[in-house]
Amino acid sequence: MEIRIKTKSLGSLVIKPISKAKAKDLIIKNHYSHKWNNAGFGLYNFGIFREGKELETQCLGVAVYGYMKNLNAKIFTHPSPDAIMLELNRMWIDDSLGKNAESLLIAHSLKAIKRLNKNVVAVQSFADGRLGCGTIYKASNFKYYGKHQTVFLRNKRTKEITHHQNLTNTTCRSIYVRENIAYLLGDFEHFKVDTYRYIFPLCKHFKFKNPEKPYPPYNKGEYPFEWVRDRAKIKERLKRFIDEL
Repeated sequence: MEIRIKTKSLGSLVIKPISKAKAKDLIIKNHYSHKWNNAGFGLYNFGIFREGKELETQCLGVAVYGYMKNLNAKIFTHPSPDAIMLELNRMWIDDSLGKNAESLLIAHSLKAIKRLNKNVVAVQSFADGRLGCGTIYKASNFKYYGKHQTVFLRNKRTKEITHHQNLTNTTCRSIYVRENIAYLLGDFEHFKVDTYRYIFPLCKHFKFKNPEKPYPPYNKGEYPFEWVRDRAKIKERLKRFIDEL
């Protein structure tokens, strides 16, 4: 599926699917997080190219769509029992294209997903408050459904940032063990970030569990926070995991 667009400001562009491997490579190299979640990312990956320069090695941006973290979460209703909501997990655009390219890539990749999979009835994405409140989603006609605060931790030595779920989710024990040992050693500084939820319905029958809200005023930043946890319980679980190795 290939989409060709002629624009006044950006010239002639091509939007088309790219390989998961290439999408992962571009995100890890260029996205501000430099991270890729193997569990859910990369179900659909769309690249943007200049016309005539359409090899994967010439890709100038990518939108990565994948599954929600919790597929069984009952956060929307729809008449079809097969209905699913995907997430726009990551997006990166080369500076040479300009910001308008983001809206083009989102709009046309959403249309492509709707044609590729009729069971996808909506796509959600989360704006990271460190960068802003999600202006690009407003420009792309997503609906806004409120915000919550997310806890992150920054390694004082390496400056690497990790999500608090990496310290509480035992699904991946290697990550759990490494991150919690760092926590116990005092390697982290903690902070909270506003996380804004945006949803683009692909079907008129889709209904989210919470009401739509007015778009938020512009804001960005992070808030210092001390995440106090039960250290004895953490140590007990770490000892058990290590003994099971």
